[in-house]
Amino acid sequence: MGTHRSGYFKVSQASTLDLFDTGFRRFWLLVLMLFLLAGPWLVATYITYIANLTLIAIMGALALNLLTGYAGQISLGHAAFMAIGGFFSYQFAAFGLPFVVVLPLTIAVGVAIGLIVGAPALRLRGLYLVLATVGFHYIVEFLANIYQTSGDDVAMNLTGMRLPIPDLGLVELDDELSWYYFLLFLLLATTHYCLNLVRTRPGRAWIALRDRDIVAEALGIQTARYKLYAFAVSSALTCMTGALLVYMLGTVSAEYYSITVSITYLAMVVIGGAGSILGSYLGAIFVTLLPYGITWIFETIGASTKAQTSYLVPSQMIAFGVVMILFLIFEPRGLVGIWVRIRTYFEFWPLRQTVLEERK
Repeated sequence: MGTHRSGYFKVSQASTLDLFDTGFRRFWLLVLMLFLLAGPWLVATYITYIANLTLIAIMGALALNLLTGYAGQISLGHAAFMAIGGFFSYQFAAFGLPFVVVLPLTIAVGVAIGLIVGAPALRLRGLYLVLATVGFHYIVEFLANIYQTSGDDVAMNLTGMRLPIPDLGLVELDDELSWYYFLLFLLLATTHYCLNLVRTRPGRAWIALRDRDIVAEALGIQTARYKLYAFAVSSALTCMTGALLVYMLGTVSAEYYSITVSITYLAMVVIGGAGSILGSYLGAIFVTLLPYGITWIFETIGASTKAQTSYLVPSQMIAFGVVMILFLIFEPRGLVGIWVRIRTYFEFWPLRQTVLEERK
């Protein structure tokens, strides 16, 4: 790798594949990791709970971004796959299986369901694929409601079915702190997997399918194979996300999985930046924290209980819709596009400054 006062450039394939190829990046990665490890000890338990929800949301956004952002298969069935992960994990736990067995089994179920759903989707694209995934969502939601109300416990049917506390062998995930470090570890592992996956043959094939699927097939890419692969991987990670969410919440209910959840995750991909791992992070963090930020504003300005009851939820929905529209109109590349422009400005600042001075 070579360096220059206007930035840096790669001189070998190894340096191209290196994720943290500069001392600057390695330093700030170390600072970030120290902050993430020490953060829960410096904030209230409620903040740690919100952080846990954000970590799960990032994993879900990564899963959808692989399918939609990289492979170009737009899906509104994300909530359905999360429901499958949640309800199957509950059923496996009801059989008496421990959490360390339930989670891999749920991922395997996700792979199987992804292949089943992806097979008929091979002939669909665009709006037709979106409508097909919406239909799949409502089928899963209907089956989940039937399953939940089939028991004799009326209270459980109304409030949801309870899951046991996850036991990892050496530690139980019985508080927000333990959940935080476990989810952080899983997120790092998932991110490492996704980063390497999108830079290998499947990732390059997905990008080709997304940009021009007919040209990709003409170039010899097996489009059917890689579309199925995209559905399988995305479904597996989404089912894992659904299982983690219900275990952390302690209950699973069909009410968790409305079509709004699918729209929210699609918004994370759009706002963060489709086809970008960093975009999944930025979009999930932004969309997850937006309602809490609006709640904090209401509390800071001293809004009455009546005002919060009447206007808090509508304000959150309006803000979410406005943000979506603004990003679609003014920044289609999402938050990652803004970050790239800022980073590029500082990387090429000396050269840029020289050009501006010459123009004067």
